[in-house]
Amino acid sequence: MRCCFLKLELAKITAPSERVQKLRKYYSENSAMVLDRTLAPWKCSHSRLLYAEGWAKNADAPTVVFRRSMAEKYMLENTKPVICAGELIVGQPNFAAFNKDETEKDRYYTDLLRDGIPQSRGRADHMALDYPKLLSLGVEGLIAEMKNAGEKLDLRDGRNVGKYEFYECCILELQGVLTLAANYAAEARRMAEAASDGEKAELLALADTMERVPAKPARTFREALQSIHLFLYSLYGIYSAGRPDQYLLPYYRNDIENGILDEVTAQELIDCFCLQYMNNMSAWAAAGFMLGGRDPEGKAVENALTWHFLMAISHTHTPDPNVGFCVTSETSGDILDFVSHLLQAGHGNPQIWNNDKITESMLKYGYTPHDANNFTHSVCVEITPIGCSGVSITSPYINMLKIFMDTFLNVPEDIGFEELLARFEKAFGDYCDKAMLTENLWQLERARNGTDPIRISALIGDCTERGLSGDAGGARYNFIEPNMLGMTNVIESLNVLEKLVYTDKMLTIAEFKQAINDNYKGHEELLNTIINRVDHFGNCTESTNRLAARISDMVLKTFDLYTTCRGAKVIPGAFSYRDHEINGRHTGASPDGRLAGAPLSAGSDPVQGYDRSGPTMSLCSSAAWKPVRFLGGTALNIKLNKNTPPAAIRSLIEGFLKTEDAQMQFNIVSPDELLDAQIHPEKHGDLIVRIGGYSDYFTRIPKGLQDDVISRSMGD
Repeated sequence: MRCCFLKLELAKITAPSERVQKLRKYYSENSAMVLDRTLAPWKCSHSRLLYAEGWAKNADAPTVVFRRSMAEKYMLENTKPVICAGELIVGQPNFAAFNKDETEKDRYYTDLLRDGIPQSRGRADHMALDYPKLLSLGVEGLIAEMKNAGEKLDLRDGRNVGKYEFYECCILELQGVLTLAANYAAEARRMAEAASDGEKAELLALADTMERVPAKPARTFREALQSIHLFLYSLYGIYSAGRPDQYLLPYYRNDIENGILDEVTAQELIDCFCLQYMNNMSAWAAAGFMLGGRDPEGKAVENALTWHFLMAISHTHTPDPNVGFCVTSETSGDILDFVSHLLQAGHGNPQIWNNDKITESMLKYGYTPHDANNFTHSVCVEITPIGCSGVSITSPYINMLKIFMDTFLNVPEDIGFEELLARFEKAFGDYCDKAMLTENLWQLERARNGTDPIRISALIGDCTERGLSGDAGGARYNFIEPNMLGMTNVIESLNVLEKLVYTDKMLTIAEFKQAINDNYKGHEELLNTIINRVDHFGNCTESTNRLAARISDMVLKTFDLYTTCRGAKVIPGAFSYRDHEINGRHTGASPDGRLAGAPLSAGSDPVQGYDRSGPTMSLCSSAAWKPVRFLGGTALNIKLNKNTPPAAIRSLIEGFLKTEDAQMQFNIVSPDELLDAQIHPEKHGDLIVRIGGYSDYFTRIPKGLQDDVISRSMGD
């Protein structure tokens, strides 16, 4: 079907529909994330105020968890439905300005929001739920499941009270979702009364959809899309939509075969679904889904929906959804060519994932074959299982370069290279001891007082069976995935020291320390030597690859010592998100030639500007330390000239599959274009760049991140 779809149907939908173009323009001009880039949808003023009101109104709740769920229910029931003209998929926060009464309430609740509600610690959300279960049962079915489980409890036995709390709180919140959907249906019918004939019919169809889902099982492709979106939007958080080309396929095929839907209309629905990310995701965050790869039984996935969702990338041209394309040995050349054209066009999506190597790594960490095939990037590049995850990602972030520099600046002048490494390893372990103790304390507190909306646990295996929320450890998998920042800066710093101090004896440790303390001022010749006369990691030299493997092994060995308070493993990641720039501001100069305050390395790839032998050699260097072992996430940034042909991109992807790398992402933009965008941002509003696992509009990110992206592109 895939080739037939490509050749016969794709030509019909190469351009976005007029509706999609209008919605994208409207969202671009009116979305609160465009008007205020600091605003997070899940912290928008109205939802925050309603939650505080709900919390205050339920002071007599028997437990903190009950009180949280009552506040969630109140917020959902009182959220104002927002429906924009032409929308086929609805659900977005209310970003309207406060009226006078709301302003007074907000002022009244300020202290409560800051001091009265237990604060969230550790990483919340960042997971994919069991969407097939939602679509097959509907929210009413989930409520019935919870009621049935609760009715079996013997409440005379106090050991069952925790389960009772869990089931009852799930029911409360799910009832709130039902009211939210009903309010959307009522608003659509209200709007239809004053609409013209064409608009009236669309609004009435929308009302019919909202009266059906997510309350009841989805019957059609549109109902399935709407059910997923409304449930996720109601959570006011960051959640992956999993693998939509798998769980939505039965609805798509049924509608096509029965004449309910055609390919053009399906594409428009998917485009509308994807455009909602503009309203539900802030500039500095990411959420999306994965396509392709394999299904839970290990069968290769490539179908009409895979193509449809990929086509939506070009139709919407937005940073989110953050789309991951999973490649296997069975992925067709046709779809690889199409993906290569998307990347060459500068859309920033999709990321490329080495599907089978990731599955192999997950199996080694104890995942079942079913769950090891059924994974997603939880938001950026962190690998978590779909529908059964209690995995805590990117918490904590650990600035490895700062630990190394604190070590280096305090070693004796006659220290040998091996002793330097040993001292760094000890300092790193000592730091991780404290960081993991804190993380476990935070998880302990989450088990007591909660953090995530408890209703998500209705879609996390095995929470319902255990009568435990995800926060309480009820999920099947509960790994912690801390994230290493600046790991390749450490590798490069050791590389430079080994070469200039220990091999060439160009200067002493004391002299190097002085240059570092002076931020290389007055040491320009040394800085020039570091930058231009040392073989750097990223060019596939034996010595630098060996150091990379050694440091990555050290990180894995260190975290292999820990067990979480839920009895799970700790599996690190090594990417940055945007924290490489934030942490870089507070990190002094380093032996790799980095100046004080400059960004750390942007991901798990080489230090900015040092991979000078082309993308293939850079890819080989990164593969040398087997990033696929770091399920907490790796991000390999590949920079290419804008004139790079799609065939060359495809070749890189095919070569990538033969390595131990996990993820690869592309920035295909010239330094001149980036520099001009800094000077004339009004001319480059649609310029999208990849950062540390996610994409954003270049002109809307802070200048420090802009400079970092430019530095990665220099030399092309």
